[in-house]
Amino acid sequence: MNNRLLRWAMVVFPLLALLFFLYMTFFYSAYESAGRITYMQSCASCHGENGEGIALLVPPLRESDYLNVHFEQLPCLIRSGMEDTIVVNGKMYYQPMYPINLNDVEIANLMNFMQDSFMNERKNKSAIRTLWVKTQADSCK
Repeated sequence: MNNRLLRWAMVVFPLLALLFFLYMTFFYSAYESAGRITYMQSCASCHGENGEGIALLVPPLRESDYLNVHFEQLPCLIRSGMEDTIVVNGKMYYQPMYPINLNDVEIANLMNFMQDSFMNERKNKSAIRTLWVKTQADSCK
């Protein structure tokens, strides 16, 4: 009886774990990365779900030359917004970016998501840390 129960448990528990993993991965949206969730809630309405931007109104984030060059300024742009006219991938954009009220952890998660999802050309990619975000954001005040 004991061996039978043990064999049953050795088959059922890994199968249940696999089913749970598949459910969490493919069907349960809370399993998404924190940065993706922040992006979808705070950025996607203007920059698009895939970072493609909106025609000549809102610049793209995906494969953006501006973002690659000014990536270190992103915490300031997120916190303070931007009123300047900018050129992204050879096109001029006049639409202001409004400040977004995010804490340092949310900005770090967002920047990690953006770096992984939109910035294929970025050299020397490394994980964005909360302390770095705080230092950058404090310097723009």
